[in-house]
Amino acid sequence: MSVSRFFKKPRECECYVIKYVDRIWLSEIGDADVLRTFIVKVNENSPKPLKEIRILLPFKDIENLESVNETCFLPPSQYYFNSSEVASTREYQVIQQVNQSDRFDRFGIINHDGIQNVKVFPLIDYSLYQIGNCLVIRLQFPQKEGLKKGECTEVRLRFQVTSLFNKITTGFFPNYSIELPYFPPQYVNEIDQLDIDKKLEIKVKPILGLAESQFKGGFDIFLYFPPGFEKVTGFNPFKEKYDSFNIEGKRTSEKKLKLLWRLREFLRQRGSPEDSLTGIGQNILISGTLIKRYDTEDLIDTMSKRLPQNRMLRIETYSTFWLSCAAIILAFIAILFTFLKK
Repeated sequence: MSVSRFFKKPRECECYVIKYVDRIWLSEIGDADVLRTFIVKVNENSPKPLKEIRILLPFKDIENLESVNETCFLPPSQYYFNSSEVASTREYQVIQQVNQSDRFDRFGIINHDGIQNVKVFPLIDYSLYQIGNCLVIRLQFPQKEGLKKGECTEVRLRFQVTSLFNKITTGFFPNYSIELPYFPPQYVNEIDQLDIDKKLEIKVKPILGLAESQFKGGFDIFLYFPPGFEKVTGFNPFKEKYDSFNIEGKRTSEKKLKLLWRLREFLRQRGSPEDSLTGIGQNILISGTLIKRYDTEDLIDTMSKRLPQNRMLRIETYSTFWLSCAAIILAFIAILFTFLKK
């Protein structure tokens, strides 16, 4: 999974993405479930409110796109990613719930990761369409006046991507490669078709405070391997550990390797300011190879599937095996008899 661009409407609105989190769960066949969360803030002195966001994705197809903004109001016991321990600042709090009667045009309010009074529209209007080799997710706010100056909103999207990694070796322990580009410089034709230029881009702030105790917002990418998979080369994550939570925010019995990257770390490695604005042409690439490790039962099952499927051939194989065993036993008896005779 990756992202190419964020774009705004109208042009006169001044805004930034001040928090972004991708959580990507890989499956054994290379597909992925993606949970994308981001917060956009309109500047205090913006001439116009924000009415629309478009996200350009470098994919021809994604499946089951849906807004899951309503999860913002669930307690941590029901949705782990609302837990304060997940946020860098250890802060997550629901300030105002949304009444079911007026949820179509109203909003709730949360404090998230040091960002205060974040509006959440439970039923934000979203659509998906294709341009060239890319897809565009279009988000429109329910309120006609849009997001006013000084306001911020959180959006949570969930979708599936197919064939995210490729098999590069075969055998009992196949290797797979994966690439996740963020802000790549290509797709100029698609941007032209969208009638978009750099003035419409919503840039990203990798962090809102450089003091470690003030780390707010951020741009983080989490990649969850399928159970039994390990990394071989590349990736170079900022942090790695094992995790058992799924895209529903529920704990499972399966432990998965979880890798974490932070945009500010990429910028630090390149010698750029950690809090510099990021967007078109930054070309952040996460890539590496992973391997499927089989336990004993899996290996036996895999080997059994590779045995001859023809029944007669299996009988011949078994017969040859037992005849060989009998010959070895007879030879041993003959040697033993000769030795005793002496």
